[in-house]
Amino acid sequence: MKKIVSLFIALLMVMMLFANISFASEDIQIISLSDEKITVNGSEIPLEDSGLYLSSKMNNGAESENAQKENVEISKIINITEQGEYEFTGTLTDGQIAINANKIDGEVKIILNNCNITCEKAPAIFIYSNNLDEEKFKITIEIKDGTTNTIKGGKIKTSVEGWEDQEKIEYYVEKGNDDDGTYYERYKYDAAISSDVSMIFEGNGILNVVGLEKEGIETKSDLTINSGKILIDSQDDAINACTEGKSDITINDGFVAAIISSEAEEGDGIDSNGSLIINGGTVYAFACPGSDNGLDADSGVQINGGEILSIGGMYEPFSTSNDTKIIQMQLSKNQENGTNIVIANKEGETIFAFELDRTISTLAFSKNDLNQDEEYKVYSNAEITGNKDKYGIYTEIESLNLENATLEENSENMQMMPGKQNNLMEKGTVNSEETEDYKIQGIILITLGIVLLIVIVVINIKAKKKMNLLNLFLGIVIGMVLASGIIALLMKQTQKNEIPSLDETMMQQPREMNEMNMNFEGTRPEEPRQNFNI
Repeated sequence: MKKIVSLFIALLMVMMLFANISFASEDIQIISLSDEKITVNGSEIPLEDSGLYLSSKMNNGAESENAQKENVEISKIINITEQGEYEFTGTLTDGQIAINANKIDGEVKIILNNCNITCEKAPAIFIYSNNLDEEKFKITIEIKDGTTNTIKGGKIKTSVEGWEDQEKIEYYVEKGNDDDGTYYERYKYDAAISSDVSMIFEGNGILNVVGLEKEGIETKSDLTINSGKILIDSQDDAINACTEGKSDITINDGFVAAIISSEAEEGDGIDSNGSLIINGGTVYAFACPGSDNGLDADSGVQINGGEILSIGGMYEPFSTSNDTKIIQMQLSKNQENGTNIVIANKEGETIFAFELDRTISTLAFSKNDLNQDEEYKVYSNAEITGNKDKYGIYTEIESLNLENATLEENSENMQMMPGKQNNLMEKGTVNSEETEDYKIQGIILITLGIVLLIVIVVINIKAKKKMNLLNLFLGIVIGMVLASGIIALLMKQTQKNEIPSLDETMMQQPREMNEMNMNFEGTRPEEPRQNFNI
């Protein structure tokens, strides 16, 4: 009877263990790319429909003649239909990574390891789902440390009105009215990296994104950037979270250059149809010349830290939830390509300087070390000699003359007052409740392990015969339970350290990533930017 009780306790503990702790059982799939051959872990990628397979034609899921003729032919499409980690290295000149979120219950991590993909006919990285409310799927794009990656992509836009098997389409179908009132039913993906689901970017490598026809990175859900050097060159919005009332963008750290081509006809640097929250990092957002905004959000832009430069042609007041200083203003007149802009303190010391590559009429600037109580001034048409990076930001000033420069008329009244502290928790991070759950789980598991150990000792003392096999089995179970509790506690501490809450992020100074050289080709960083005292 005592043996039966002991076995029952052991089995119960095993069930509790696997109900609470998830162990990764899948290895990383290493996909090597080339125009000649694609391999997975050294073997040629399968062609049949499986968890990871190769095809040469996009598949919208419907079977009618209308549906079939809209499927775009691409030389090499790597299809992913199972959760797991997939690391990509190599080059494709006519290829695509396609992730079918309709078939995946879990997380997919795409690791870019010196990966270069060009797709002129459609998005180069394409994550699709026909249900934007589905929360069972998660996608993370990791830019592997020390690597340089380039993703160049086009767009697809297809009317599905009148399709007899429209309900079988696996892409998200939009229904609504254009600006002219024309009704539409369509699927549309405008960016080099396009997703129907929320995306998280992380890692400390370099990612160059080129929108060949329209946008750079687009999602119909949320977008979170935790780290990485992301450099975007596009013909429309560089970053766009495009679903009204659903999409939010959060930037916690890293370096983001969201640049609309100076030849483009429209486009915001970063555009959210929900909120846009910047908690840290370095963000340069340059809108289409003469129109649009560097940073634009329907539910408001909130800057809580980091170094921010936003330029464009529209004025939208920004806010903060702490004491972050924001310099924001409508310029006295349009400033043209080639004009030098200087931001200085009341002593005339240069805080920031840059040369325009486009026409602008508004700017916003923020930096962690700006003093909320200090007065800052903005000058246009300054005479400067020195070194600039590719975005026109002066990294070193040899000489500066403000005698003939124009002090912008409303510069003395341009500072924003600090916003009300509201302790927001940004999306894409681990909040305090989640980390506390890990702590509680760890304590419970460790306590159960100790109780089980005491029970086994008591049973052995009272038992007339030795139970060697049972003792061995129960010892293993106890060890797993105790180890799981310790792992849970470590997970709590690790996740808290890796992705800080908003309150923690507000207090941080910019990391070295903020000072990286903004070289689109991915060369090594230059020396940190100077605080110019001229």
